[in-house]
Amino acid sequence: MIRVAVLGDYAHRQPLAYAQIRARCLRDIRVEADPARADIVAVAHSKDLDSHAATLRGLGAGQTLVLLSEEPFWDTIWGHDPTRRDLVHPAPDGPLAAIQLNHRTSTIYRFKRIPYFLLTEGHFRTRYRHWFARNAARSEASWQAHFAQVPGQAAFMAARRHSPRYDVDFPGTPLRSLSNLRTRIAEACGGHGTVRLGRGWEDGAIRQDLTDWHLQKYLALAGGYRFVSALENTHDPDYVTEKLFDAYAAGSIPLYLAGPGHRVHELAGTGSWLNLWETDPAEVPGRMRAFETGAETADAYAAQQRRLAALFASADAWEAEYDRLKAALVAEFTTVLG
Repeated sequence: MIRVAVLGDYAHRQPLAYAQIRARCLRDIRVEADPARADIVAVAHSKDLDSHAATLRGLGAGQTLVLLSEEPFWDTIWGHDPTRRDLVHPAPDGPLAAIQLNHRTSTIYRFKRIPYFLLTEGHFRTRYRHWFARNAARSEASWQAHFAQVPGQAAFMAARRHSPRYDVDFPGTPLRSLSNLRTRIAEACGGHGTVRLGRGWEDGAIRQDLTDWHLQKYLALAGGYRFVSALENTHDPDYVTEKLFDAYAAGSIPLYLAGPGHRVHELAGTGSWLNLWETDPAEVPGRMRAFETGAETADAYAAQQRRLAALFASADAWEAEYDRLKAALVAEFTTVLG
């Protein structure tokens, strides 16, 4: 039994914070409330390495400090070299050594069929199963008619960010920040039929302040736009959030940024989405106008909806993904402990 305690202000944002993941690990991993009883003491954000440095320096013999991060955005913007497993973090009171387990340095988030983010809340599976079953029942001709008459051109729903701190990349790796770039893309696509929602735009809404941000997002987008931005805040091959699936669920063509080797190529069928990789923001409106939504696109789009309906209806796929995640956590923790 591996005993793990998680400290810090971001302790609610790491794999063992979610009931359905924690339940899978009960036979192998015990979550301890008291750090003194833990083999591994973890934090989920590099900010917690700073704010709790004094406590973390006081760990006992045989205890290991781990930065267990589920969020590449945090790793790239606030972290210090997210590509290193053996991390020396420059805390305010001096260097602090930790083992870093994130998308780049571990197998925890290397999903098989269902991306990690969708495993954190039960409502993702429930809603997508319903939405994609309904969408899969539509014919190719129905989708072609839909795209011919859909009222809006594009919807962008993400925080508006302009800061040098969000222009970060890591040469020799596929890891890079996309926050500034997706803002520039949204700005380039203004005009009739385009909406831009989220913090920093006109409505100023912060999704954490909403009662059910995911459902409200769907209701705001469903059936209304030819394209919906699914652009992530970070480019990492294994990092795929709800955004891609929300765009398809809403009956829209996802806009995405994915370089070679990105796992989205496994999830999104050719012809059913628009990849803006290496596209200048000023060229995006033209690429959207040139994207044909005739019979060929309708065929690809209908096939994609059927593929997603089968995925979210498959109990075996979900069980296998939770089992894979549990095994990866156990394997990584076992390696950390030597």
